[in-house]
Amino acid sequence: MNIPNRPRVPLWMAYLAIGALLLAVHRMLETGILPQSLLYDVIGGSAVATVLFGVWWNKPDRPAPWILMAVGQGLFVAGDLLWNWYEIIGENPFPSMADVLYLAGYPFIAAGLFMMIRRRVGDGDRGGLLDAAILTTAAAILSWTFLIQPQLVKSDLDGLSLAITLAYPLADLILIGVAMGLLTTPGVRTASFRLLGASLALLLIADQIYAIQNLDGTYVSGGPLDSLYLVSYMLFGAAALHPSMGRLTEPHPVAVTWLGPVRMAGLALAMVTGPILVTIGPNADGTLAVIAAGTAILSLLVLARLAGLVGMLARDVAKRRALEAQLSFQAFHDPLTGLTNRRRFVDAAEAALASRTTPGTMAVLFLDLDDFKTVNDSLGHAAGDALLIGVSARLRGDLRATDVAARIGGDEFGILLTDIAGPEFAVTVAERLLARLSEPIEIAGMTVEVGASIGIAVDSASMRSVDDLLGDADIAMYQAKALGKGRHHVFDAASTEDRADRTRAWVERGPTVRRPSTSVPLGVARLEPGAG
Repeated sequence: MNIPNRPRVPLWMAYLAIGALLLAVHRMLETGILPQSLLYDVIGGSAVATVLFGVWWNKPDRPAPWILMAVGQGLFVAGDLLWNWYEIIGENPFPSMADVLYLAGYPFIAAGLFMMIRRRVGDGDRGGLLDAAILTTAAAILSWTFLIQPQLVKSDLDGLSLAITLAYPLADLILIGVAMGLLTTPGVRTASFRLLGASLALLLIADQIYAIQNLDGTYVSGGPLDSLYLVSYMLFGAAALHPSMGRLTEPHPVAVTWLGPVRMAGLALAMVTGPILVTIGPNADGTLAVIAAGTAILSLLVLARLAGLVGMLARDVAKRRALEAQLSFQAFHDPLTGLTNRRRFVDAAEAALASRTTPGTMAVLFLDLDDFKTVNDSLGHAAGDALLIGVSARLRGDLRATDVAARIGGDEFGILLTDIAGPEFAVTVAERLLARLSEPIEIAGMTVEVGASIGIAVDSASMRSVDDLLGDADIAMYQAKALGKGRHHVFDAASTEDRADRTRAWVERGPTVRRPSTSVPLGVARLEPGAG
């Protein structure tokens, strides 16, 4: 799939800049005239077109949430256009088809946000959804107190008009609930996420202000409130244009975490909303003030107690996961050197052999230290352990990140090379390792020089078992020792008669069993007094 060339200036920034210019023009035009209303519709319609263009431009894996929200935004714009028509013909009907279009847009936006939440939290986040429900309930209490209940008490509207009037704050509550779900559930917090969140926040704030002004009869078409709606539209379009918009639907694991300070403050405020309104709200009853205050204090204390329990649970879970990680590391790594152990090395070799696409692209090197027993006998086992640790550090430093180095047992090491060009690459690695290991190592105040013998085996087209490959490397290592220490040898099946026996021995011997020594006498490691 071809992706269009990206411009030097990000499209979302260019769109916001153009939108800011159009917004300034909108504010300079005379309030209530047709050009101002039409410019309002142009800005709103551009947000819909921008979202659809952003879906095509950024090509998210899951475009459905954005398309649903674009449809909702499009219904808002359609309602604006119809309302302008009413103004042109000199009518101001309520309720009207414009209200139907406005109200029809909310379910589409809510559905798009809900789908986005479901994509972000595939396994569900009950805690985040409960937090969203708590905050939405608090918003519902405020909406009832300041918007819905006054409408019911003072309104002289007929049933249909009253229902349409109350439908707006109820639609906002649905949108608030879904928006809170998006904010409280886990997931990436990209620039597109922040732009979308700001757009929703401004839309909800503008709706509440509109409801209050409509209730008081102070709303003026084309006034400052319309600028909030326009900024919300532009932020919505910019969110879809931002390259990170596709990541908003990426699944995210739900972690057990302590309630953060922002979420704690939001929950605390939500819990005391009711008691505060009973105490100091427009319909406050002094006889209930003490009970409401006590209820608020008890609610906050219970919240603090629950937060402490959640924090304790989160710490216990963190300790358990750390212990699991430690046990997993110990199961697959050598405790002395920290290298991969024999079991893990065999698993890695099996996986590499099974996934290869071309023979001759992987190799195994078996490395055995020469005269390691002399170091143990002369300087003690502690010095021998220090030597093994030093050798392991040199192996890690001279290999690629994709290579696997393992301690097979005793003073034997294995190296798994994948994605190689052929045997020459493995030979080059072996020569580099031999040169590196020939350098003196300071151990227990002594300078120790210990070389190594390396056997090399490269996979072939006829090879079906990883045991054959590992057995070949083991045989090649002993062939290298027979030719003289401090060298490498590539396995040659034609010159080996006991391949089956050697492979069987590799499978059976395990990580700590040593093979009998070869017929070549062991040399003596050179020990020199160290400088320190």
